[in-house]
Amino acid sequence: MRVEPVDPRDTTWEQREPTYRVYFWSVPEDPRRAATSYEWRITEATDVHEVITWAEAERGDRSYELFVEHLERMESRDGWKDAPGLIRLAGTNPTDGPSYTITFVRD
Repeated sequence: MRVEPVDPRDTTWEQREPTYRVYFWSVPEDPRRAATSYEWRITEATDVHEVITWAEAERGDRSYELFVEHLERMESRDGWKDAPGLIRLAGTNPTDGPSYTITFVRD
């Protein structure tokens, strides 16, 4: 991690009521079964701490990822459009690890 001072005047906009997303992950112990995610979109939260408190209460034995939703203006064949994207704030995706190939052999 790198920490350095910053000039707060270098930004041009601020979103005071962001939209969050929380993805809960269930990963089965059986490696032949796929992980499952349950996605939630959260609006009107007081702040990120409220979202984290909710996610911690809902997670059970699942892990989760926390994102802030961001709309990026992108040009397409049909003109300019708002394309949703995610900025990760916390957590990891358990399916981002190494992938494995399972080969079934018939007798």
